Amino acid sequence: MTGETLQNVAIVGAGVQGSMLAFRCALHGKQVALVDVDRQVLERAGGKIAGWLEERVSRGELSRTEAEAVRARIVAHDALAEALADADIVIENVPEQLELKQAVWAQIDALAPAKTLLTTNSSSLRSSEIGAGVGRKDKTFNLNFMTPTEDDMVEVMWNDRTSAATREAALAFLASIRNIAIVTQREIKGFSLNRVWRAVKKECLRLWAEGYIDPHDLDRAFMLEWRTGYGPFGLMDKVGLDVVRDIELSYYRESGDESDLPPRALEEMVERGDLGEKSGRGFYEYPDPVYLRPGWLRGEGREEEG
Repeated sequence: MTGETLQNVAIVGAGVQGSMLAFRCALHGKQVALVDVDRQVLERAGGKIAGWLEERVSRGELSRTEAEAVRARIVAHDALAEALADADIVIENVPEQLELKQAVWAQIDALAPAKTLLTTNSSSLRSSEIGAGVGRKDKTFNLNFMTPTEDDMVEVMWNDRTSAATREAALAFLASIRNIAIVTQREIKGFSLNRVWRAVKKECLRLWAEGYIDPHDLDRAFMLEWRTGYGPFGLMDKVGLDVVRDIELSYYRESGDESDLPPRALEEMVERGDLGEKSGRGFYEYPDPVYLRPGWLRGEGREEEG
């Protein structure tokens, strides 16, 4: 099986990343089965996808007919068996919790055709530990997408059982959806680039939680120095603060080092439901975060930020 023959994509988990991945795959001609046990999550995903398509049409990047064809290539499912029936590759996107991912992988392994490749979109958990109980270990590997509707880069990580055929097919598949693969050749917690980001994120959270700096000011510094479109706290809002919390907890569970625990201030935001972009409020308020406003980088309107 080659990447070009990986046409039927099943995406398990229709949250922020799942909906973005469904959009990207369908945009580049794949047939997508988007599955989630929560019908409301599927409905929200459908609304997001419709919005992204409308943006492309309004910018002249797609015709109305082309947009309708992309939308038609995405089929929502709330039952795993029917979603996996014809899958060439499954991309699992459930929350960053090892036991949950292991349980979902066990179901996928039991239901998917023998040919199907199985991967996780995880930024901290290894495919070898998630897939410890599955039979198709040679067909497993890690992916870590950033913001699939905006970014072309994806981190890839093989485990020691990933076959040469799976590696070839996976890279060809990613190229077919216009991703640029950054490959970590053997397993390490958090991939390569993501480990660097995790170190930055951990220190940013500490500086904020201990009262050293306002998150908006630290984001300004990043955006001014490195010419980025948003800073670390803006990126955490995009990822989802519940996901950020779960990732930090996964590092703590492995290390036992209390400095790896997410700060209590982050836990309180999650408990309040301030999850970032997807909830309308995190370190910024959405859909109009202040960092997009003219003059914000130069400190204008600072008194309005609270």
